[in-house]
Amino acid sequence: MSLIIEAAQFAAFAHGNQNRKYGHSDRPYITHPARVAAKVCLVAGATEEMVAAAWLHDVIEDCGVTPLALSDFPHLTVMLVKDLTNPSKQHPELSRVERKKMDREHIANCCWQTKVIKLCDRIDNVTESLDDPETPVDFIQTYLIESQLLLEALRCTCEPLERELAQLLEKANA
Repeated sequence: MSLIIEAAQFAAFAHGNQNRKYGHSDRPYITHPARVAAKVCLVAGATEEMVAAAWLHDVIEDCGVTPLALSDFPHLTVMLVKDLTNPSKQHPELSRVERKKMDREHIANCCWQTKVIKLCDRIDNVTESLDDPETPVDFIQTYLIESQLLLEALRCTCEPLERELAQLLEKANA
C-alpha cells in the first residue's frame, strides 16, 4: 500500500469521531488533514513523506498517538510529524502568549519540509475560521495576530504559500 494511503488511513482512525470546532462542528476533523495534505501535494519539491506527514500532522498533539506508534512510517515522516507537534503542549502552565512564542521559535528552527506543511496547515485553519460565522470574534482576532507572527517566523520558506497566507490575513484585517 502506498505511504500516503497508509498515512491517510492511520490519521482517519486516530482522529476517529473528532469534529472541527465552532460552527463547523458537524465536519469530521479528518477533512482538515485531508485539505492540508492536498495543498502540500501542490508545492514544488513536495515528497510522499511530506504528504504523509501532512495527513498525520495533528495525531500526536490531538489524538494521544505516540511517536513510537508511528514507527512503521519512514523516519523522515515521523520526524516531520514530531516537528509539527507544538512543544508548548508540554507546558500548559505557560500563558497562551508564551506558548505560542515557544511554538514559533521551535518551527522557525525546523527544516523546509516542516515549515511548508505548517504554512499549509495555517492557511487551512485561517480559511476555515474566517468562513465560520460561529467562531468567536475574540478568538479570530487573537488567531490572526498569532498567524501574522507565525508568518514572520516562516519567511523564506515558500513564497507562494507565504503570499497566500499574507493575503488571507490582509483580507481578514480589512
